[in-house]
Amino acid sequence: MQKDKGFRRRVITLIVVVLITAAVVAVYLAYGVHSRSNLPLIVPKNARWFYHFQSKSVDEAARKSTDSRPLYYDSLYYTLIKLPVLHNVKDAGQPGIYLMTDIVLFADENGWYAALTVTSEEKLNAFCRDIVPSDLIDKPVVKPEFTYVKSKTRNLYFAYKHKACVFYIPSDTAINIPGAEAALKSVFTQKDSSIYSNQSLQKLYDKDCQVVFWGEGIGHGVALSGEYAQYYYTDSVRNSKPLSPLYLFHKVGINYSETDVERILNKKNQIKSREYLNQTFKAMYNYLKLFVK
Repeated sequence: MQKDKGFRRRVITLIVVVLITAAVVAVYLAYGVHSRSNLPLIVPKNARWFYHFQSKSVDEAARKSTDSRPLYYDSLYYTLIKLPVLHNVKDAGQPGIYLMTDIVLFADENGWYAALTVTSEEKLNAFCRDIVPSDLIDKPVVKPEFTYVKSKTRNLYFAYKHKACVFYIPSDTAINIPGAEAALKSVFTQKDSSIYSNQSLQKLYDKDCQVVFWGEGIGHGVALSGEYAQYYYTDSVRNSKPLSPLYLFHKVGINYSETDVERILNKKNQIKSREYLNQTFKAMYNYLKLFVK
């Protein structure tokens, strides 16, 4: 009888452990894997525009319909690894950065930025100190708010702190180290005044959009799970004439002829998710080329 009680007690304990473990895993999956990215927190509220592309989830969505990646996907990846800090990276995990999981592009009065997610600040410190070719960047400069390195051949900076890293090109072509440090400090310290706190912008993230764009008080998010890209607009747009699905790409410097528009959009002014992805990677590729010239 005592053995039966002991056996039942062990079984009950095991069941409780299994249930607790299952609950922890469920919470992790709900709030860890599927939680919103914190990368937009570095975008200051006075940014002229910002563009958040959750490339891993977008790529997964694209593969539901076909096994091939969009045309510009590889071009974007190879552009990233040409950046001075990432020059000749063979293993994507080597520098401690997610190269293609989350990408945020934005611009403010100081210049242009491209941000990626850091997986290991310790690994990134070692990478910048010991691995990057010495003729490409200076040694790391450690500030209270961030660590940064400067390209030796260009007025380009790379800064990082905790889970975010930023490539920065000042709008002023003259080299101004104090000015660059001030611009980067505003990016890494002013979380309370981040553009992420904008309520209209929050509504786009509530729609589980994989791509979010904001510029000049106008924003939209895009969900790419279906055959056609589903657009969600902020109130300032929704109450006026709907924007063309190509508006975002035009804002970041891509121009379209009438023939292009007829080819890309159907008669209902819709764009297929696959075509949207291709145009998105093209836009990001064109933007990031500024950082590798």
